[in-house]
Amino acid sequence: MVSETLAVGVPAVARRRFGYWRLTGALVVQVLAVSFALLGLIQGPGWWFALMLPSAFLLVAGAALRTIGVARGLVPVLQLVLSALIMTAAFGGGTGLLGLIPTPATVQRWGAYGQQAMLSIYQQGTPAEALPEFFFLVVGGACLLAVILDTTAIALRTPAFTAIGVIAVLVVPGALLGDGLDPISLAASAAAFLWVLRCDVRTRRPGTPRPGAALSVGASAIVVAVLLAGTAPGFDRGGAASFTAGGISIGGTVTPLIDLGKDLRRPAAVRALSYTTSAAAGQYLKLASLDQFTGSVWKHRERDTKRLSDGATIGPVAGLSDQVKTVKIQTTVQIDDMTSRWLPAPYPVQSVKGLNGTWSWDPDDLTIGGINATTQGQKYTASSLLLQPTADQLKAAGGIVPADVERDLFLPPNTPAIIGKTAVEATAGAISEYDKAVALQDYFRDNGFVYSTQTPLKQGYDGDGARVIATFLDVKSGYCVHFASAMALMARSLGIPSRVAEGYLPGASSGGTANNPGEYTVTSDDLHAWPELYFAGVGWVPFEPTVGRGTVPAYTRPETTTTVPVPGATSGATSAPKRVVPTDPANVAGASSTAPPSPLQPVLSGLGVAVLVLAVLLTPAVLRRVRRRNRLRRLGESWGGASVVWDELRDTARDLGWSAPDTETPRAFAGRIAAAVAGTEGEEAVLRLLAVRERDAFGPPTRAVAVGLADDLVRVIDALQARAGRAIRLKAALIPVSLLPAAWPSAANAGRPA
Repeated sequence: MVSETLAVGVPAVARRRFGYWRLTGALVVQVLAVSFALLGLIQGPGWWFALMLPSAFLLVAGAALRTIGVARGLVPVLQLVLSALIMTAAFGGGTGLLGLIPTPATVQRWGAYGQQAMLSIYQQGTPAEALPEFFFLVVGGACLLAVILDTTAIALRTPAFTAIGVIAVLVVPGALLGDGLDPISLAASAAAFLWVLRCDVRTRRPGTPRPGAALSVGASAIVVAVLLAGTAPGFDRGGAASFTAGGISIGGTVTPLIDLGKDLRRPAAVRALSYTTSAAAGQYLKLASLDQFTGSVWKHRERDTKRLSDGATIGPVAGLSDQVKTVKIQTTVQIDDMTSRWLPAPYPVQSVKGLNGTWSWDPDDLTIGGINATTQGQKYTASSLLLQPTADQLKAAGGIVPADVERDLFLPPNTPAIIGKTAVEATAGAISEYDKAVALQDYFRDNGFVYSTQTPLKQGYDGDGARVIATFLDVKSGYCVHFASAMALMARSLGIPSRVAEGYLPGASSGGTANNPGEYTVTSDDLHAWPELYFAGVGWVPFEPTVGRGTVPAYTRPETTTTVPVPGATSGATSAPKRVVPTDPANVAGASSTAPPSPLQPVLSGLGVAVLVLAVLLTPAVLRRVRRRNRLRRLGESWGGASVVWDELRDTARDLGWSAPDTETPRAFAGRIAAAVAGTEGEEAVLRLLAVRERDAFGPPTRAVAVGLADDLVRVIDALQARAGRAIRLKAALIPVSLLPAAWPSAANAGRPA
């Protein structure tokens, strides 16, 4: 009878624990299935690892904690603790205690990440750039998702409610992706959900599987999921289109140049704005400077800004000498159907009057951005300077690049060689940096390049990344985004600081005369991008390389010959001092690494720390379980098992805080245990173990194998643990004092006397 009980009881516990591991594996697959639905939200593969590694780690950690005996309800709490360690190590910036335990400063830093993430979401489209703030959201979401899945499926034993967490995640791509949610991803998520339910059933009711019923239910659910993905609003592949406004939206994504291309391909132009100006001709209206090149995209570098006051002076103009002729102009703009956080105005703007809402301006490039406002419906007057540098002034410009401009020389190490090679070929014979800039502009306008908004899209090289530009230089067909990006990158390869400006062409005038052009109308067809190059003493100078679009600046025409001296430069110089072109951020002031650090790096560091902490936490528990398992295995396999049983009983009692000195007789020790577990199966079991122990110690020698020792031992251990509090059981599992050497007082006389 005893051996039959052992055959039923101990394997049942093992099956239940194996079932938890099986259910944990199903939850990991569920996260994996959900991750496929998020493809296309963030560029690169890093976000996927940032999602899967923390979630899989926390789920596996939960299974490991349950295996060593931690109560199901306590596991989610420990998972939250591990999540806090991961988030502190990865995104705490050294503010946590020992770099692991969050402090108020850590929470404040997390809040800053969250605010920046919300701002970046507003600014970006899909796929968004892999920014640190997005990795903060991904890792935090992964930790939260893992805890929710583990809690609902295992701790609360309600696996059906894991669907809530899954649906919450699927809503994100359904709302943000332009093509909606992929039906295959939704079907995979449904299949993973069904597997979770199946694993839970097998854990609760082990028996012969019924694959036929499971397959029929699963197939039906997957069909429903595919139909839902194809028809439900927000989940269909075209569902996101219904949320797109009919007007122009600029500056709302991390890829503004790509969005510019989408607007240029509109089937019908949309009136964006109108303006009048005191200048003799229409003006380029600049929205933003895209001065940070990541290798895959040009974007506006975020930096400190100043609050804009109505009519207050904006400036000074970076790099501008008073030797350069300027003309003050007034431009009154009426926004019609254009929404942007950036304000269109002629560069360089000096002041703005009439804006509604709160705005700020950037001291580096004088662009104006909304804090709690956009351009929609605004009417304002901008005062600007019309710069009129001469060709001779630009030829004489050069010298040392200011520290805050050196970053505008950066090129990623993996920039395609064709960009630098083409730049050298196009500027062969050019001496000054100005000559090289004009040569680059002429190269694009005179060497068979064709303006087309469709060719890049059809041939798969639309965008502004380095590889895209390499293809553009080979195909020689594209639109302003490609021309501006190519010239800016080629200028950087030659040592000339550059950036890309985004804005509008002057538009079409109506109702005016030669002396009074009247009102200009600007539409979505006038969206434009052009390069700006930096020349010391002049500042940022625009060029126009796009063939068939815009106007070539007067200072790049051969007839511009007037000489005006520029401070710090010799008018008779034939070449400017050679600049060092950094292809490594370490050469740029304030940089400290050879390449922009991957946002995944702190995630891996934080996860590594959490793994190390968990390993240290679980090592004693694992060693203790291995010792107990070895003892149980030895029982029934060899004679003399009574002493093994007694060793395990004493160790278990010590782990639970009992005093169990080796000098105490087995009968006295067994009496204390029997009193503690009175009324349970453990009471009779410990008395049977005592009888075997005394027979083994005082009876005649025998090599017979005692039957049922393991079963009785498990019963006594279960009874002792059941009578102990939850905190004591957790301490016994994680900090087993029985592992300490026997000579240590804490090992021999731990805790209370029972």
